[in-house]
Amino acid sequence: MYRTYRNAYERACDCTCPIHHGQPRTTYTDPGCFCLATCASQPMTVLAPQIGGALFLDAHDALWFVPALEPGHWDWRYATAVDIGHPLFETSTQIADFLHDTHLMLLPLVHPL
Repeated sequence: MYRTYRNAYERACDCTCPIHHGQPRTTYTDPGCFCLATCASQPMTVLAPQIGGALFLDAHDALWFVPALEPGHWDWRYATAVDIGHPLFETSTQIADFLHDTHLMLLPLVHPL
């Protein structure tokens, strides 16, 4: 039997979140969301306590920031794309490229040829 690679954003959320559990996750600002920053629907995440949150790529490779409430808990109501006006905008391209490149480099380890 062969495992086929599926994009992480096509996978169902594996958190115990009552909003997204078992469903694809495409919206990050749903009220009542208790998803983790590192569930199957968000494969490339940088936990950044220095800036009080986490950074991740969405399904379109856009960089997002989600503030931390406390260790392991995220304020998804205030998750936002890092675009013009965001304090991280100037470094966003470099961070997004790093996350994307890291994802590509890790694929052969997960799915060897």
